Amino acid sequence: MMKEDYLTEQNREEKISYWLDECKKIKSYRPFELNLKKAALLVLDMQNYFLNEESHAFVPSSLNIISSIQEISKTFQGMGNKVIFSRHLDAENESSTMNRWWKNSIRPDNDLSKISHILNKQAIEIIEKEQYSAFYETELEAILKDNDIEQVIITGVMTHLCCETTARDAFMRGFEVFFVVDATATYTEELHIGALRAISHGFGTCISTEEIINEE
Repeated sequence: MMKEDYLTEQNREEKISYWLDECKKIKSYRPFELNLKKAALLVLDMQNYFLNEESHAFVPSSLNIISSIQEISKTFQGMGNKVIFSRHLDAENESSTMNRWWKNSIRPDNDLSKISHILNKQAIEIIEKEQYSAFYETELEAILKDNDIEQVIITGVMTHLCCETTARDAFMRGFEVFFVVDATATYTEELHIGALRAISHGFGTCISTEEIINEE
């Protein structure tokens, strides 16, 4: 697959406008209204494995969503809201579907498995997962419910894999989903916008970083 650096500082405003317009074509109204007092921020898999240019799994546009994630995280931490990072680690069982599909394991002792030092990780929680969904066999749902969280803000990588799957899973567990178009990234714009359309159709509301930080 040819990877694309489809989101840059130069085209950010243009891309955000285009993506949100595409999402509105799918669903023109919002079933849920954003309420940051009831929300938690999920930052999915922002690990060196995906952010390091020397890694075979490098996501070129991932570097251009860091500033957006930092802005949202700052807003949430300022409000005393939950900020939860996921760290993907492949199962030790080599016959697992994930290992057989990708053939390259992310092990805890590999520096590439660590969350990037570029991100501010103060006052956050980190959960470890072995599947696309951050809810699958993790403590995430319990953390959210114990803190009376009703909404989740989805950010991170990859848009069409872990981010989209987590969004779908959150919806089916009763959480209202908000998916940040300029704080998620994947290998190509085609994959990115395909996920945004699917989320808009059945699982969540696509929004921008600006809208979140202006909601405070």
